[in-house]
Amino acid sequence: MNENSFKKLIGKRVRYYRNLRNLTQEQLAEIMEFNTKSISLLENGHNYIALNKVPKLCNALGIEPYQLFIFDKRNMRTENIKADIQEILNTMDNKKLKLAYNLLYTLENYNF
Repeated sequence: MNENSFKKLIGKRVRYYRNLRNLTQEQLAEIMEFNTKSISLLENGHNYIALNKVPKLCNALGIEPYQLFIFDKRNMRTENIKADIQEILNTMDNKKLKLAYNLLYTLENYNF
C-alpha cells in the first residue's frame, strides 16, 4: 500500500463515520476546530490528520481509534461487526429501522 492509497482509505473511514453520525463536514470542522476545507481534504485523501488530533476526531465520530484503520470489513471480528451494525442502527429513523429489521429477519430465516 502506498501513501496515497493509505490517505484515501483513512479519508473514506472518516467520511463513513461522519455520515453515520449525520454530521456535515461543517459540523465536524466546528467540533474539531478545523476549517471545512481541512475536513474535505482529509476525506478526499489529500491530507493526513495529525496524530495528536486523532483522539478528538474519534470522540467527535463516536468511535475508537482502531476503527479508523479497519479497511476491509471481511476481516473484522464478529464483535466489531456487531458494534458497527449497532452504530448504523442508532442513526436510522423508524422507517429505515423497520426495513433493516425485515432484512435481518429474512436473512435469519433463509436457508443458505
